Amino acid sequence: MKIVIIGAGNVATHIGKALQKAGHLILQIFSSTEHSASILASSLNTGFTTEITQINQSADLYIYAVKDSVLEELTARIQIPAAIHAHTSGSVSVNIFKGKTPRYGVLYPLQTFSKSRDINFSEVPVFIESSDSVTTRILTGVAQSISPNVHTINSDQRLRLHISAVFACNFTNLMYVFSEKLIAESGLDFDILKPLVKETAEKVMHITPNAAQTGPAVRYDRNVIDKHLKMLENDPELSEIYKKLSQAIYRNFSSTQKV
Repeated sequence: MKIVIIGAGNVATHIGKALQKAGHLILQIFSSTEHSASILASSLNTGFTTEITQINQSADLYIYAVKDSVLEELTARIQIPAAIHAHTSGSVSVNIFKGKTPRYGVLYPLQTFSKSRDINFSEVPVFIESSDSVTTRILTGVAQSISPNVHTINSDQRLRLHISAVFACNFTNLMYVFSEKLIAESGLDFDILKPLVKETAEKVMHITPNAAQTGPAVRYDRNVIDKHLKMLENDPELSEIYKKLSQAIYRNFSSTQKV
C-alpha cells in the first residue's frame, strides 16, 4: 500500500519504520517542522514536505500521527477524497474526519514510543475503528501487516483504553522521575532501583496488580509513613503526592490486607 505519513514525531517514526519493513511504500513525510521531517524521511529513504499544498496526492492511505491539538486543522485542510485517512490518537473520536472525507478511520498502536528506543511492533496491540466495513477490512489488513495483535473497538472504548494507559505508563514514569530525584539527593544512582523496577513490572505479567501491591501504605504503617513524610517536608508537592497515593492504596485494598 502507498502511504503518506502526516507527522514526524515518536509515533510517526516508529509506525513509519514498521510499515516500511512490512513492505508498504512510504511515499512522503509531511511535518511543519523541517528538521524532524528531513530526519524521518532520510531514515525511510523517502521525500518530505512542510507545505500542505505539496503533499503527495497519490497515496492510498494518509496516516495522521500528530498532536491531538492540530488534528482538527490538518484533517480539514488535507483534501484527498480518493484515499483513506486515519489518525493514531488514543483520545480523539473517529468522527473528526466525518464530513471531510468519505473513508476514514483510526489506527491506534498501544505503546509508549521514543525515537531513541527500538520497538518490536509484533508485540504492540493495534486498535482499529473506521467509517465503514470496507475501510475496516483495509485498515485491519494494514495493522495485521505490522502486528498480529489487532482489535476493532469504538471511540469510547479507545478513550477508556487511553486513560488506562496514562495511569499504567505516563503516571508510572513520573514516579520514576521522582524516585531518581530522591535517590540522587542521597548521592546514589537510579541504577540501584532498576532491579526493583524490573520486578515490579514483571510481577503483573504473572499475578494481578491487586495481588502485587506491597509497601507501608497497604497496611497503613504510620511509623514508616510519618518518617517518609518528615523527609519530604521541604518538598510540598512530593509530600502531597505521597499522602494522596498512600491514602488511595489504603482505601483500595481489602481489610484482610490491612494488618
